[in-house]
Amino acid sequence: MPSRASQPPLDRWFSSERAMGLAASILIGLVTVLTWATAWSDWYSYQTLKKYADDPGRLAEADLISGSLGIVAALALLAAAVVFIVWLWRVRWNAEMFCRGEHRLTRGWVLGSWICPIVNLWYPKQVVDDIMAASDPRTDPHTASLKEIPGTQLVWIWWLTWVVGLVTGNIVQRGVLAGSTQLGDLRTNVVLSSISAVFTTAAAVLAVILVGRIDELQTKRPWVPWWAIDQPQNGFQPPAR
Repeated sequence: MPSRASQPPLDRWFSSERAMGLAASILIGLVTVLTWATAWSDWYSYQTLKKYADDPGRLAEADLISGSLGIVAALALLAAAVVFIVWLWRVRWNAEMFCRGEHRLTRGWVLGSWICPIVNLWYPKQVVDDIMAASDPRTDPHTASLKEIPGTQLVWIWWLTWVVGLVTGNIVQRGVLAGSTQLGDLRTNVVLSSISAVFTTAAAVLAVILVGRIDELQTKRPWVPWWAIDQPQNGFQPPAR
């Protein structure tokens, strides 16, 4: 569903999204810490079952720790996702003003790409690729289509690490929801949870770098809309950054 909106978006102006990007980065860092905390809780549950299988009190304590951390981690992930998507929506607006190039996905997919099953494995990357391309000062403002511009290694690596962390994390989550009580199942959960934490941490670090990179590109590019690039600039002075 390519974007057909190559008309001037006159209902708003450029805006600096540095503050929103900083908020997203902080929340992403918090999610990373909690990811390791939940990985530790999986290890603790495994060790408790291994050593104190006949002690209901110990087992209940491990379940309480695991469940509590899981709830806190889920809330932090929700907050980070909301702020990150709001930031992504806003930098997409800026990107559409920098360059008239057709995005592969309409603006609604900035949100929909994350929540629709199956396509959420590659649509968000396409959204970010096109924003990066349109924000890059080297991109001609009158470029017809953004999909012809090669993606960056930063986006590729970020997305691959995120998908691996997401898939392994979902496998662990299914095991938790199934109420795994067998020692072998818990050991598998520990391994997968640790793998998920490693890849999620890598994805988080790259996401923070990505946020900074897009902000840098949009700050360096002259804040002149694509439809006014060849016109006298009277009336098109950008606001203070």
